[in-house]
Amino acid sequence: MIINRRSALAGLGAGAAWTLAAPGLALASVDTDRRFVFVFLRGGMDGLTAVPAYGDPNYAASRGVLADPAPGAGTAFDILKLDGTFGLHRDLKNLKGLYDGGEMLVVHAACHNYRDRSHFDAQDAFDRGTLDKGVKTGWLNRTLSVLPTQYSAGRKDVGMGLGPTLPLSLRGDIAVGSWSPPSAPQADPDTLKRLASLYAKDTRLGPVLERGLTAQQMGSSMSGMMDMMGGSQGFGNSIAFQEYAKAAAKFISAPNGPRVVTIDFGNWDSHANQNQHTVRGANNGNYGGQFAEMYLGLDKGIAALKAGMPPEVWNKTVVMLVTEFGRTVKINGTQGTDHGTGGAAFLLGGAVKGGRVLADWPGLKDADLLDGRDLKPTTDLRALAKGVLLQHMAVDEAALSAKVFPDSAAVKPLDGLIKA
Repeated sequence: MIINRRSALAGLGAGAAWTLAAPGLALASVDTDRRFVFVFLRGGMDGLTAVPAYGDPNYAASRGVLADPAPGAGTAFDILKLDGTFGLHRDLKNLKGLYDGGEMLVVHAACHNYRDRSHFDAQDAFDRGTLDKGVKTGWLNRTLSVLPTQYSAGRKDVGMGLGPTLPLSLRGDIAVGSWSPPSAPQADPDTLKRLASLYAKDTRLGPVLERGLTAQQMGSSMSGMMDMMGGSQGFGNSIAFQEYAKAAAKFISAPNGPRVVTIDFGNWDSHANQNQHTVRGANNGNYGGQFAEMYLGLDKGIAALKAGMPPEVWNKTVVMLVTEFGRTVKINGTQGTDHGTGGAAFLLGGAVKGGRVLADWPGLKDADLLDGRDLKPTTDLRALAKGVLLQHMAVDEAALSAKVFPDSAAVKPLDGLIKA
């Protein structure tokens, strides 16, 4: 396994990438301009806050003080209407614009096949793509191993993780890049060049040093942007997510840049004080409290991701946002929600066939809840990921069930996710 810390690619100017037709291959016409961004909302985002089912007759009673006013109520906290049943959190205005423009698809009552409500185990299960803890590689790294070979031509790393640590989903036998803002003194550029020359013929250290050198060059061009973060930030900071989104746009827009990028955005665990109806103040520009800030940060980050891409790149991009599980339907004694099961996921991007909510809606009556407490999951997140990889990235369906998500032949890819 090769993990290239702080790896970056040279030539990150915006512009259209190329396609390669490889004669003799079954997938000779694969469009290698296509990009995939995976955003893991770690901590268990409350799907009924992000995508409230205001049209369900039991919504207001089951959610209590967490039930925001219906669309058109005329308050500062009105839900943004998607259709007659579902809406968006009031701070997801940019996502609402994507939905209205046909560039966002919402999937509700969704979860993968883990059911024990442990953050760590649930995240690991999705990162691995299987409940089998004996599997030590991630589903995205295995995806890289079964992408059409044209994706690898002309670039060092097809996959890249953005953040302080490389997520398990990208770990494995395929070499990937990794980048995060500098948080420690950096080696002198001349020293790096001499070391790279010294170890150029070393098959293990040579490529790592070469990537480190290009990462430093990239880091210097982005230092101004990262200074806006006030230094190195953790995953759970919404400002940090916005800056990682800007970086992702720059990396993925490069003609020879990565085609699969991951970003982690954590701190969605909402056990207490989840209801934050503090009116926006003139000074901070946010609703008061952590959870009022999270949706605003998510919305701004996605807007920055799109804004950082040329239209021709955005139009060939899919961004998938998932969380490890949803929350309990009803509020708990500390004005929050506990670990649940069914939740909400998003597909967005210029390549997405959006403007829709996909939901086999189970209902919010007590009798309809899983174990009397959770939104019952009716869509498997693996089916969502399979659909994207099959339709957008041209991954073979048999490989999806046998390798990317082992032992998942019964989970069929969702159809109709990507524009023709």
